[in-house]
Amino acid sequence: MTVPLLACTPLVAALLWALALGVDGGPLAPGSVLLVVTGLLGLTTVGMVGVTVTGGRWAYRTLLVTVGAMFLLAVVRPIDVLWGLALASNLIAAIAVLSPALIAGLRKLPVATGPPARAVLLPLLLIGFPFPLGISAWDETSPGTLLVGLSAPLAALWFARVFPGGLYAVRIIWPALAIGLSFTQWWAPAIVSVISGAVVGVLAWHPSVGVAFHPPREVGTVYPIPPELAPREVLDSAELDEHGRPSQ
Repeated sequence: MTVPLLACTPLVAALLWALALGVDGGPLAPGSVLLVVTGLLGLTTVGMVGVTVTGGRWAYRTLLVTVGAMFLLAVVRPIDVLWGLALASNLIAAIAVLSPALIAGLRKLPVATGPPARAVLLPLLLIGFPFPLGISAWDETSPGTLLVGLSAPLAALWFARVFPGGLYAVRIIWPALAIGLSFTQWWAPAIVSVISGAVVGVLAWHPSVGVAFHPPREVGTVYPIPPELAPREVLDSAELDEHGRPSQ
């Protein structure tokens, strides 16, 4: 029970920061607050579930990133009671994430049958993308910025759930959207959109990502097995003996 409790602390801190920004976003525009909260809660939830369920180091690194990002919000938002509560929970989350008890519960080696590293990193980048986009947009959030930011987690879900067309969503659709709509944004979020679209596109076109989305094994494919493992009736119908040789 220790690891799940410790892994939940970053999510509690993220919820308090979301509440604090919802009450008073400070210099951030409402659209920027929406993007920041979307990216923060999404990435923190994924990291918490990953650490709790799989003990994956990728999930642990995700929690480290989210805890660090929340300290940035302490600089952005005005100081009040909610700011103090959120910062205190953020400090508790940092101590919990760095505690030996949580680190000891992590998997020592990656899963042999797990997805390639790029296939894991790709949806994480898309889920967390609204956060830096919202920070860069600051007090000027255009419709293009909102569309690019809020569509990123949807593209990640589309890909991660292996929905039809999910590979094209991360290879073509979302990168084209991010780069194409950069011309409708202020220069800071435009730069973030272009760089993110290019990075996601390059990662998505790597062969390992395609294999992760479409594994080589298909229904109906024939795989050789030792004749000793084949049913007797199959060998008889093929006129083979128990060693796989033609029967006399």
